[in-house]
Amino acid sequence: MEHFPNATLLAQVFDFVVLLILLRVFAYKPITKLLSDRQKLIGDSIAAAEQERQQAEQYKAEFEAELRRAREHAQEIIQKATKAGEDQAVEIIENAKNEAKRLKDSAVVEIQREKDKAVAEMREQAATLAVLVAGKILERQIDDKIQHELVQEFVKEAGELLC
Repeated sequence: MEHFPNATLLAQVFDFVVLLILLRVFAYKPITKLLSDRQKLIGDSIAAAEQERQQAEQYKAEFEAELRRAREHAQEIIQKATKAGEDQAVEIIENAKNEAKRLKDSAVVEIQREKDKAVAEMREQAATLAVLVAGKILERQIDDKIQHELVQEFVKEAGELLC
């Protein structure tokens, strides 16, 4: 009987070895291939993720550079607009000063013209009055020619006194 349990044990060992060989042929190789493929897929995914991360960092750097350029451009536009506004304000002030000077000069000329006109009228009236007074004093009749000569003479003398 001792022989019999050894035969069972031997059959079990033989079955186990056959099972291992069958597992190695039909299960181990496909499982190792599956694990190898899975490991390769994970490695490729990690490499792709790293490449995408690097590309994202590059895009971020490009975006930040573009944003910085846009800010600089906006600042430049603001500075140009400010300078243009200041230049325009200076031009408006200068034009206003020139217009005020022109109006003042025009007013001075008009005042001088009115003054000269008033002085001429005063001289004429003073001369006429003087001739009339002189005519009364002399009690004689002055003809138009003598009156005109006296007025001209009086205007000349009065002009010299007023100037």
